[in-house]
Amino acid sequence: MILSYTRNKHVSTIDCEDNSILSRCTVEDTFFAATVEMVIKLPDMEITSLEGTIERAFGEQCSKVMPLLQKVKGLRIGPGIIKAIEQSIGGPGGCPRMVDLVWECCNGVILRFTTDSVRTTSSKKEREQIEAHRELVRKNPRLIGSCVAFAEGSPLIEGLDI
Repeated sequence: MILSYTRNKHVSTIDCEDNSILSRCTVEDTFFAATVEMVIKLPDMEITSLEGTIERAFGEQCSKVMPLLQKVKGLRIGPGIIKAIEQSIGGPGGCPRMVDLVWECCNGVILRFTTDSVRTTSSKKEREQIEAHRELVRKNPRLIGSCVAFAEGSPLIEGLDI
């Protein structure tokens, strides 16, 4: 028996003229296909609009979560957003796949604001790059634990007073 499984995910952000950002996440795999679009108002990073569609799901549970997406409206992207999303559209009556899509939209917005500083930091020489990464973490403490480079015990965060 040959099992075939494919998965594609795409996240994008668009800066809108009304000082907002449109973030879209689409996933399509062998069993699940869905899209989430959210609008985030700047500068307070408030989610002002959220829509989703499910084209294919392996159960009815995810299709029933669509009205719950509106609970995410009004939240601000920042500390605690993951827990708030999980409480709003996850749990026993929710859909973990839609939680992931909403979080990916939020993460896309976060990356939209951090990409330039990461690019600048990565263009420096060895010693300067290490100090630049440390400064990046000082300015963005949410990066701690977000990846191996910023994990506990990493020389990039060792000794930082945050």
